[in-house]
Amino acid sequence: MDPTAEFVRLWTRHQAEVERYLFMMMPRTTDVGELLQEVSVKLWEKWDQFDQERPFVPWALKFAWFEVQKWRQRQAREKLVFSDGLLEQLNAVYENEVSLMETRRRALEVCLGKLNRQERKWVQLRYSKHGAVKQEAERTGVSMHKLYYALEKIRARLLECIGETMRKEGWSDA
Repeated sequence: MDPTAEFVRLWTRHQAEVERYLFMMMPRTTDVGELLQEVSVKLWEKWDQFDQERPFVPWALKFAWFEVQKWRQRQAREKLVFSDGLLEQLNAVYENEVSLMETRRRALEVCLGKLNRQERKWVQLRYSKHGAVKQEAERTGVSMHKLYYALEKIRARLLECIGETMRKEGWSDA
């Protein structure tokens, strides 16, 4: 596969996870966009060193960690800089949770695939934009109460399916 295309595919798929990590690590959200760009540049510069047999997200998060550290050095005089200890704790928690989150995301994809077309549409509407469920109710003539009740049942099924999928993969208390 074309290395450029593979990088773009992986970065596009996982950029939001790296961005969430940066939001967790940064005291000011205004700095996250700049750091995300720096991370993407560094990832591309080092792309030839990436081991395709290993997961992309932990590799990308290492670069994000280094960019946060560089940012902290530049901002050392600022009052709103997290302490080294807090950043270490946040990073350790995130590293411990990243594989669990990735497994849950894959399980969710599998479970969403088990829903019928209408159920998937309702889930997408519910989480896509504010007011979409109300618009769907008006469009179809189904009461909002019925739609929300159906969504609650769908969420319960998804949660159960995710738990079953995770247990099959060896995760307990998932």
